[in-house]
Amino acid sequence: MNPHRSNLRRWSPQQGQAFLIIVIFIAFFLLAVLGLATDYSQVWAHRQMAQGAADAACQAGAADLFLKGTDPTASTDFPGLDFSWIGSSFDCSTKPTSVPCKYASFNGYSGSTVSVSFPSTLDGVSGIPAGFPTIANPYIKVIVTDPVATYFTRIASSIKTVNVKASAACGFNVINAPVPLVVLHRTASPSLQVNGGASVTVLGGPTRSIQVDSSSSTAVSVGTVDLHLAGPGGSGADFAVFGGPTAKPAGVNVGTSGNWIHGANPLGDPFAAVAAPSTPTGAGSAKPVTYKTNGCPDINGCIEYSTGNYTSCSTGSISYGANGCLVIGNGGGSNSFAAAPNRNPSGTYTLGNAIKPGPAPNNLGGYTFEATTVVAPGHASSAANSTIFWPQTVGAPQVDGNITWTNVGVPPSSSNTAIFDPGLYYLGDTHGLELRAHAMVRPSTAAGDGSLGTMFYFATAATISFGSNSGSEPIDAYQPDGSTVNGVTSPALRCPSGSPNPPQVTAAGPIHGNVLLGPCGLTSGIGATGQYGSPDGNRGFLFFQSHSNAANGGTCTAGFSGNCAILGGGAGFIFSGFIYLHNGNGGTCGTGTSCLSLAGGSGGNSFTIGNIVVDKITLTGNSGVNMVLNPSATFSVLRPTLLQ
Repeated sequence: MNPHRSNLRRWSPQQGQAFLIIVIFIAFFLLAVLGLATDYSQVWAHRQMAQGAADAACQAGAADLFLKGTDPTASTDFPGLDFSWIGSSFDCSTKPTSVPCKYASFNGYSGSTVSVSFPSTLDGVSGIPAGFPTIANPYIKVIVTDPVATYFTRIASSIKTVNVKASAACGFNVINAPVPLVVLHRTASPSLQVNGGASVTVLGGPTRSIQVDSSSSTAVSVGTVDLHLAGPGGSGADFAVFGGPTAKPAGVNVGTSGNWIHGANPLGDPFAAVAAPSTPTGAGSAKPVTYKTNGCPDINGCIEYSTGNYTSCSTGSISYGANGCLVIGNGGGSNSFAAAPNRNPSGTYTLGNAIKPGPAPNNLGGYTFEATTVVAPGHASSAANSTIFWPQTVGAPQVDGNITWTNVGVPPSSSNTAIFDPGLYYLGDTHGLELRAHAMVRPSTAAGDGSLGTMFYFATAATISFGSNSGSEPIDAYQPDGSTVNGVTSPALRCPSGSPNPPQVTAAGPIHGNVLLGPCGLTSGIGATGQYGSPDGNRGFLFFQSHSNAANGGTCTAGFSGNCAILGGGAGFIFSGFIYLHNGNGGTCGTGTSCLSLAGGSGGNSFTIGNIVVDKITLTGNSGVNMVLNPSATFSVLRPTLLQ
């Protein structure tokens, strides 16, 4: 007998048993691994679902935080929305109808598994920069807890469920965005209105041309709004409204690239962080100038205004027109410009003040004299006017106490034309800027503060009113290219670092009506830092209303219950720069809301170039207004954003 064969037979059953044990162990191990993979695949799937629910609830809640945080009267402005859940932490078992709980429920989570809190800060997230409104609840955090059962893991351990947690944090974030035509009033019906035969055409600009924030179902009431040449490519742009109507009105043309967007989230005030300018230390002044002087386009002469503080019109300041610092014209074919203040021996005068001394024979030619040298405190001599014989040669000086007066010529007797030197016009007088019938305004070619444009800042509830016949006088036309015609030089429409003039303006040719140009960005003066000039080098703030006061003016057309800022005139016009008329305190037109009325000229050559941000806007007149929006200028705005 072979001993080796005997040993083999003896060990074979033992080897088989060992092999079977190994196979069973491996099978058990593989089953456990497969079970763990199955359990944790399920955990991962629930983790994804929970995160989606947290993100959705967070972003929906942040949208309401934005509405409430940027609107102090949100509870009345949005009567269909409930903001009572904002402020204190809770879970969805106590406030199931709150916005974040509703959106969590849409995604399969409810009750105590969803918690909502309102942290004042978030790790790694910068707070809201200075200058923006203070927000009581800037952030919201949503945590979704999902207890996932483990069916295989419990075989090898005591773990029966795994609590899957997903969190999302949202809140206010500052982003840079292009600014379309923005109509900010939250409830007005309508807040954007184009009446009768009026029309508005938007040219160029960002992908969204118009944003209307009103929640009213009739927030927009328009006849003709043409956007088919709007947008970066000039082939159309969006018209967005938070309220309604839901369907695009028949008169709205959005082009091939645009859309009517109903239910769009409100944009909010893009200029909320722009600080008001400091009050100038010196008072503004005015003087008569002859035809062609500093771009005066009127053969009858002009009144040239210099920058400064126009809060009060004292005896020592020229006040052309009886009712305010910048009330231009008297409403008739001739005006009261000749009524320069007489010299007051006891008065105090500052540099640039002007007088028209009398009586004859001391000033036989009726000349006006400007204070060209002033020694503090700027008092005239106590001598009576009859003892001074004023020089009758233009340019000749006359020493009078602490003042040297210089003959600047005969004041206009039939001109209604005013020209403005570049810089800041700080208007604290309740009359603000008013153009009566037949009055005309143009920029001057003087150096001013070097900003190449003007900014009118309305510190009070001041009037902005351009009469229906203003700008209709037959004076030399404005040349957008800055050329000189008949010896009259026009300030160039284009800024040195700005975009080329819009081709539509060039094609329209010279403009015969009112022209005002905002400060250029990236220059000296008020536009030096880009705060008031456009940051891309184009023209910036032309009209800037105080954040806490509304703009007043004449009565607007049907659909507006109060007073509005009225711009336009009887001929074409150019207003180049940002028109910003917004009262941060809310309210209705005439009791706290800044409203703008644009009236196109008879020739259709009416252009606003820049960006418009107002509480309400209405377009009137028998012809169109062309709005040339800036596609490249971006500004810091607050938006509700998913942050973590």
